[in-house]
Amino acid sequence: MLRLRRREFLVVGGALLAAIGARGFAQAPQRAVVGFLSAGSMTTSAWAPLFRQSFRGLGWIEGQNLTMEWRFYDGTGENLRELASDLVRLKVHAIVASNTIAAEAAKRATGSIPIVVLNVLDPVGAGFAQSLARPGGNMTGVLYADPAFWAKTLQLMKDTNPSVNKVGWLYPTTFPGIQPYLRAVEAAGREMGLTIYLLPVARTEDLDGALAAARNEGIDAFRVTTAGVLVAAESRIREFAAANKLLDVYSLPSYVERGGFMSYSPRTSDNAARGAALVDRILKGAKPAELPFEYPTRTELVLNLKAAKQRGISVPQSVLLRADRVIE
Repeated sequence: MLRLRRREFLVVGGALLAAIGARGFAQAPQRAVVGFLSAGSMTTSAWAPLFRQSFRGLGWIEGQNLTMEWRFYDGTGENLRELASDLVRLKVHAIVASNTIAAEAAKRATGSIPIVVLNVLDPVGAGFAQSLARPGGNMTGVLYADPAFWAKTLQLMKDTNPSVNKVGWLYPTTFPGIQPYLRAVEAAGREMGLTIYLLPVARTEDLDGALAAARNEGIDAFRVTTAGVLVAAESRIREFAAANKLLDVYSLPSYVERGGFMSYSPRTSDNAARGAALVDRILKGAKPAELPFEYPTRTELVLNLKAAKQRGISVPQSVLLRADRVIE
């Protein structure tokens, strides 16, 4: 029988623990440094306060065991690449990107620092991951929705106003991975007898042309992919919808809080919480390459009745009862 003296046992045991640690059971840093890259500002970002709250619930407290490096870009995204590079220079332990555009900038800036994106359309199509189940690189996160979500969005618009026939879909051309979803939107529209007008916007100055095209085509509803250049143009889009009596739908509740009519989206707080949990696992030794992208599990419908009145929309009781929140 093999017998180990106490000293030999300690040496062998220590080596074993070291080997286990090398395989991913590392201790979290005593003080983590996490970068956060988002559109807007600390006061306008829907994601920043939700992520901070979720991260705090996991035991990460700013000023104690956590330093957050907050970086916000304007709607044009001109300073986005520099902000992402700045986070890399600070050698943060992880970068949180609030959307696909921020994730692309982070990915261009680093191939080694873990990136967690809170809201992404198609990470494989965008070149962020090899597959949803095994990303294989330095990025993981939470998906925005599956393709069936868009059919539900269109149905909700039709339920709100049965006379809707022409839907304008505003989106920034710089949005990575959006094409498969646009094809899904067009297919869903055909099945429902709706005509979908895709309205791409590459630069802020292109918005006038997109809105003029919408007016010329006689659209009666808007779905706005509020990202990139369309973040800065948000107020102009709302004013156009109100002036032309259009049903306008946004991708985040914060746009409805500021005067849009409707948002239908995955529950923002859920995506923030799941993203925070992924960062927590990474800080404790998990590798993003092995953490699957996650689908959202709950949606949320938010309505602004004041905006509805401005647009001449009478919201049916059936839709009001489905709303998670109604702004009077």
